[in-house]
Amino acid sequence: MTKITMDKNDRLFLFGYGLFETLKVTSSGIELPVSHWQRMNQGGQLLGLMVPPYQEWLDQIHAFLGQQTSVYPYALRVTLSGGSPAHEIQPQLFFNTREIPYTSQDYEQGFRVIFLSAPRSENSILNKIKSTNYLENILAREQALTSQAQEGLWINTQGYLAEGTISNVFFLKEDVLYTPSLDCGCLAGTRRKVVLQLASDLGISVQEGKYQHSLLREADQVFLTNALLGIMPVSQIDNQPKKIQSKMLNLIMDEYKKHVKRMTCLN
Repeated sequence: MTKITMDKNDRLFLFGYGLFETLKVTSSGIELPVSHWQRMNQGGQLLGLMVPPYQEWLDQIHAFLGQQTSVYPYALRVTLSGGSPAHEIQPQLFFNTREIPYTSQDYEQGFRVIFLSAPRSENSILNKIKSTNYLENILAREQALTSQAQEGLWINTQGYLAEGTISNVFFLKEDVLYTPSLDCGCLAGTRRKVVLQLASDLGISVQEGKYQHSLLREADQVFLTNALLGIMPVSQIDNQPKKIQSKMLNLIMDEYKKHVKRMTCLN
């Protein structure tokens, strides 16, 4: 086990002031590392934290991974602490790994999701970053799990669909792919960006906008994305069953797998 040493005055320890990224590591390498570094760097600019240049950041990751014996695939969390300017403590990177909990059965059966009771503030600055202050997401996900669901979906304060506690949400309706726009209170997910680009390249009509959550009930298919899930079909929304397969969704999933394989970094 790798020991982590943190100064007691680091703002990460005191206030949850920091950033993190969760990357998927396979036997082929790290999936989409550039996208994760770019988002962490953007978050660093917003919080006034210096993120190492990409190659240095990646070298530190590879040095850590070289000491690991985890079974592929696994999740790598990269955390940037907030440091403490008042105590001249510089931000630092921490790394840890964990198993990926999703199984082939999850993809075959799809996720059950619910709409969460508390609204998501679309005006929060935290929507723009992967903040280590993750309590809102944790509590919301606990609500979903307690309801025998695997994910919970937020509605924002204006009544529009936002995102999941750990994922971005998409839906297909009459050969059009829809997803909430970022100003609805969504994190700019790395896989969200990939899916939007791939769908456009495939000639699929794509729309980002403000959608009433009732549209999910009318959708042909619904799916979720994040770095570890990739693309996860939704089989049930509250108590309503959803179809988890279609020609278009299968096409997007196939192209996604090819893209991620191309963008995996070995060194």
